[in-house]
Amino acid sequence: MATTDILSAFTTRLNTLAFSPELPIAWPGINFDPPSTGMWLEARFFPNEPGDLTWDVDGCLDTRGFCQVLVCYRPGTSQISASEIADAIIVHFPKSTTLDAVRVRKSPWQSPAVDTEGRSFIPVTVPYRGILLVAGSVELNFVVDGGVNVVDGGIQVIST
Repeated sequence: MATTDILSAFTTRLNTLAFSPELPIAWPGINFDPPSTGMWLEARFFPNEPGDLTWDVDGCLDTRGFCQVLVCYRPGTSQISASEIADAIIVHFPKSTTLDAVRVRKSPWQSPAVDTEGRSFIPVTVPYRGILLVAGSVELNFVVDGGVNVVDGGIQVIST
């Protein structure tokens, strides 16, 4: 699994969250013109340094990082509504949610609103742990974070 696969797993899950009215989403690396009024979401991805998945086994890597969704709004829009949308995102990514070989490792949280010129936003942070690479020649059989089995160099997601 590559870091782009981790981002893809999160964007797929975020796209299943429905709002009425629908909120446009700004994705990393894709040109986006925010609406002049109302609210929108901005998805951000922060992969961190990979680490060894097991002791004394070369080629087995995992990573921890976080995805952040900014609930953006223009002046004159209710901050309470933005906070309710942030709460819905938190509920949509509960701790232990498994997305392919990625797992939400801690409960997401929202931070205080940030006011900038022309817009405000509430950050929602979703921490994850993902498996990047499992050595093909190493026989492994253990459970990672209680939700992903690594068996004979393959990955099997188990339900929790």
